[in-house]
Amino acid sequence: MKKVAIISDIHGNYTAFRSVIADAEAQNVSEYWFLGDLLMPGPGTNSIMKLLNSINTTQMIRGNWDNFLFEDLVSIGKAYIDEPQTPYIVELVKYVYNHLDNKYLEQVKSWPITSNTSINGLKILLAHNYPAKNYGHELLPYEKQQSFDKLLFDKPYDIAIYGHTHHQLFRTSSQDQLIINPGSIGQPYTAWSKFSSDRRAQYTIITFDDTGYGGIDFRKVSYSIKDELNFAAANDLPFIELYERIFSDGKAFTHNDEALNEIINKYDYRTDTLNYLKKIALFGKNI
Repeated sequence: MKKVAIISDIHGNYTAFRSVIADAEAQNVSEYWFLGDLLMPGPGTNSIMKLLNSINTTQMIRGNWDNFLFEDLVSIGKAYIDEPQTPYIVELVKYVYNHLDNKYLEQVKSWPITSNTSINGLKILLAHNYPAKNYGHELLPYEKQQSFDKLLFDKPYDIAIYGHTHHQLFRTSSQDQLIINPGSIGQPYTAWSKFSSDRRAQYTIITFDDTGYGGIDFRKVSYSIKDELNFAAANDLPFIELYERIFSDGKAFTHNDEALNEIINKYDYRTDTLNYLKKIALFGKNI
């Protein structure tokens, strides 16, 4: 029998991640599979990478937020500087460049956006979203059945496990293959107001035995949000006001122009972003 912890969407929340690992170790997990979105918008950088590497993480997938670390920021800035998402993402990427050891940056860059494995004859697909597309909204829990069938029918696989949507999910394809989402460690989300105050970190344990899979345990772990916000303040996290608001209802601010512009104007982040992009153009990244 083997217990595998599926972890995903940490989003820089080291406090939540540390609590999840403590819980998983108490459950005698033998292996970890990570499905992407390691950093941003939270303050965790080296601390998260050290912890991820210290446990038996045998699968590591690159998510869409991880991709931002390797984008051409200068070209993006020139084309989209008037959009509030640009200063938001650039300031967070700059924060990571200033806090993350280059060896870890190279490690994240090397991660694939999909992987597969096999346990006891079960063929398992691992992805952040789709195998060839680690972004998008096709696999939100309430999307059409065909969107989920697309995950499994090409090979086919017996089980598909993906992250990205920040929802714990268990369902099947139209042919009864299994589809699992472990939820989000750093930013769980639900649109249903009666559930939105639950900010516990989410992950999932799958038990494999000689028959196939013996159980799927969707877990929620409490942790100190106050400690996480103190950590963010101590490390001068940009857009910290928005990070704090995430813990009230789980809503991210990537597409909230009004909230982004309020903070951008307050701290003149647009000017700072432009100056930073000019320096990148002259001297390259990690300046």
